[in-house]
Amino acid sequence: MATIYSNESEAALHEAAIDALANEMHRPAAEIKVHYEKELTRLMDGARVRDFLSVCATRHLRQNLRNPEGHVS
Repeated sequence: MATIYSNESEAALHEAAIDALANEMHRPAAEIKVHYEKELTRLMDGARVRDFLSVCATRHLRQNLRNPEGHVS
């Protein structure tokens, strides 16, 4: 199975961010994960440093989920 994460530590970091956002937004983690990984993949495309991608992906997804017109489908 292909993964976007470079190692188990990075995967654990992003899984924790997904779980936290799912709890905050009162949505299933599986739903959040799909959108989170889509946003993360978009951010990874041009990233030279991956250290803060979790923060950026979480922030962007949170804004999209709260936007009444929503960019998340």
